[in-house]
Formats: sequence, C-alpha cells, structure tokens
Amino acid sequence: MNNNSSITLVSHELDGDWQFIGDEPAIDYMTTGKVVGLNEIIKKDKSILKVADLPKGYQATRKDKNHRWEIFKIEYSDEEIAEMGYICSQCGELHKEIPMAYASDAPYQYFQIALQEQASRCTLNEETCIIDDIDFYIRGQLNIKVDNSERFCWGVWVKITEEDYIKITEMWNEENRFLVEAISGKLATLLICYPDTIDLDVKIQIQQIPIRPEVEVVYSSHPLFVEQESGIDMARVTDFARYILHQIK
Repeated sequence: MNNNSSITLVSHELDGDWQFIGDEPAIDYMTTGKVVGLNEIIKKDKSILKVADLPKGYQATRKDKNHRWEIFKIEYSDEEIAEMGYICSQCGELHKEIPMAYASDAPYQYFQIALQEQASRCTLNEETCIIDDIDFYIRGQLNIKVDNSERFCWGVWVKITEEDYIKITEMWNEENRFLVEAISGKLATLLICYPDTIDLDVKIQIQQIPIRPEVEVVYSSHPLFVEQESGIDMARVTDFARYILHQIK
C-alpha cells in the first residue's frame, strides 16, 4: 500500500479474513501489515476481483499483474488451526470459539409439562424451581477438568427433598452458607452427549455467594462420573459443540 507494489498473493483464511500480499520481502508482517477496507484494495488493483469467490482456506498466487492467478489450498498446521478455532469434521467449516459451558434454563421435568400449564403448576426463577408444590429443584454447576488446566461446565438442575430445599433457601443469602454439609439429590437435566442422565445420584455442595452450588456425580459406571473424575481433553469439548450446536454425532 505504501510502495504501490503489485499484489501477488491473495489469501482467504479459514476464519474469514482476507490477506493481500506483494512480492517485496517482509520479515515481520505484524509490524508492516495494515488493516484496510476491501474497496481500497479494489481501487489499487481491480484484477483481484477475479479471485473474489476464493473459498475459505485457499490462496491465489501469480508472478505479477500480467500473469494468471493460480489457486492452492492452504496447508495449515494443527497449531495454526487451534489458534483460530476448530474445524467441524462433518460440515468442514471453521468455528472460531468452542463453548466451555452449556446450561438448561429449567429442570427436565419442567419441559414435560404442557406450555399452557407451566405458569400455574410451576414456580421458576434463575436458581430454584418448584413443580406442583411437591417437587423441588436447585440449579448448580457440574464441572469437568479439561487437559488439567481449564474447566468445562454443565449448568444443571438437581431434584432435592423439601427439607433440604427449605434449609438451602433460608440461608441462601448468608455469608457462611458454604459451610453447610453437602446434600444428596437426583440430576434433573438431560445431557444429550451422554447416556440417560435423568435421576443420576449426585451430591450438591453450596458455594460462597454468588457462586452456584457445585454438583458431583456419585460413584457409578456412568460416563459422566468417569469424565468428571478423570477429566477430558479439548477434542471431547469439540465433540460437545458438534453435537449440541450442529446436531452432529
């Protein structure tokens, strides 16, 4: 852009960005590169319109302005792809961010009630739910270690006894609420990435304000217990994204 040199390489990156590079040597693109509008590039060289339909992940090169463009697929390293996001093996698209948490807005049982009956039969807020004045639920977080450094979180609901529900809600705003012993409950969220999770035995530990209660699966052979106990890697987190966001198993 400064020296009016010819554009000899056009790159359409997997993350959607475009790069336009000349044939002059450049040691550090981070210091010499410019962010420009596409209209400025077209004003400089209308011949780049011939590669305007360049697919993501491809680049076009030529010797100079008088030569034809040649199209090549960009060969990314695993590290370069990891920096941009992840490639879905089914749709082939790059997704820039991998969610590290998913949550349900209500217990599974709430969604089994006809829509027109929910308001009359249920009392639902961000942290608790009561159905028919006999079933009591509390919202919590089920955390799983990822590569021993990060944390993945399932936002879940747990069915508890009326006695425990009263005890928890009465001291909900107290500073020392985290000192209360863990209580037992049944998982009330259907996690579709696992075999049936409804009614799995769990323990709930109240946390300091304003952190939601910690939920731990009680010892069993269920995959959710195994993963919470042993941890998962980012490939598994990517599988969650494929399944939940794109319905791809």
